[in-house]
Amino acid sequence: MVATDCLSEGVNLQEHFSAVIHYDLPWNPNRLEQREGRVDRYGQTATKIKCIVLYGQDNPIDGAVLDVLIRKANKIHRALGISVPVPMESNSVQKAVFKSLFDKVTEVKQLSLFPPEVEQLTLDLVVNDAPIVEVHQSWDRAVEREKQNRTRFAQKAIKPEEIKQELEESDRILGSQDDVKEFVLDACARLNCPLVKKKQGWLLSSIPQKFKFILGSESRLITFDSPALEGVEYIGRNHPIVEGLARYLLEQALTNSDSPIASRCGFTVTDAVDKPITILLLRLRHLLSSPRNQDLLAEECLIRAFTGSPSNPQWLSEAQAIAIWQKVEPLDDYPLKIMQNRMERVVSSLPDLQGELKYIASSRAEVLQESYQRVRAITKEGAVKVKPQLPMDILGVYWLQPL
Repeated sequence: MVATDCLSEGVNLQEHFSAVIHYDLPWNPNRLEQREGRVDRYGQTATKIKCIVLYGQDNPIDGAVLDVLIRKANKIHRALGISVPVPMESNSVQKAVFKSLFDKVTEVKQLSLFPPEVEQLTLDLVVNDAPIVEVHQSWDRAVEREKQNRTRFAQKAIKPEEIKQELEESDRILGSQDDVKEFVLDACARLNCPLVKKKQGWLLSSIPQKFKFILGSESRLITFDSPALEGVEYIGRNHPIVEGLARYLLEQALTNSDSPIASRCGFTVTDAVDKPITILLLRLRHLLSSPRNQDLLAEECLIRAFTGSPSNPQWLSEAQAIAIWQKVEPLDDYPLKIMQNRMERVVSSLPDLQGELKYIASSRAEVLQESYQRVRAITKEGAVKVKPQLPMDILGVYWLQPL
């Protein structure tokens, strides 16, 4: 593949490529690392990534960029194990490159487009070393700051124990690798393309035609553990297969399909409860406001459960609701008409919950507000105000009937 800088950021190429060739020398060496980062990413199965820089040995501009920027950037990376961006605006960096270029002008035999007096005036304007010195001094100061804050393997400015709560909360909301594995295995089984357990992972084969746009047309060996062995494809929560399955199942559930793979309503007879419980799957949106940045709209899904009727609900804690949800297994069945009547009564009574749902949304916004305050206090950034956007969406309603 040959590409411009359009593939410098936000693109995953680790599944198909194991080498990067730079056929130009950008004036910002950070761009080289951005390009290499498209291939050298989590999920890359090759043990060695090759990165090659092409430059003209007799090209004075390439030589200037190498001398002023690239070689120093590589030296910093070898010393610290991390890259330190050039802490200068582009105009200052350009001046330094031009200075190095004109230093070499006596070594280059090239016809001039200008009269000798104009060419001499140009050389006089860059005769001092100030541009190069300024870039290197500023860069050296940035390196010293990085040495104090970071090492190759640790971030000293931020203590892990201070953000442990936020990390655990993020993992709980986004889902663990076990959650991803359970979801993919269950979804593929329901789509009649089950995964087959192999020694090195799971084999995904015999893919139905209507799911090939999600899963691809070729069989593949996948794993849910990272790092993956060479030749085995790692499946994380941001993998196209996971995103495609989730999108397909959600769209199926939101349409009026006669036999959806995932349902928005459910009646389950189980021994996981000793009295009837209603579980709600909610989608909540938050408006994030900050003096320094433009407003952002974020959303998350919540699971909440209650006993009793919607007009007088007795709410379970979030932990209790999730624990019950995870261990529910259907053990028996009721006549279809009875189950339909029960779900119709529950759904028709949902408007009675609006006051309760508003309180849940406000409480959740307060929790997120406190979380943002803790993180922003560590990172020294501005405060963020979290405001819930009502009403919440009720994506699913599920009735659990004791056995």
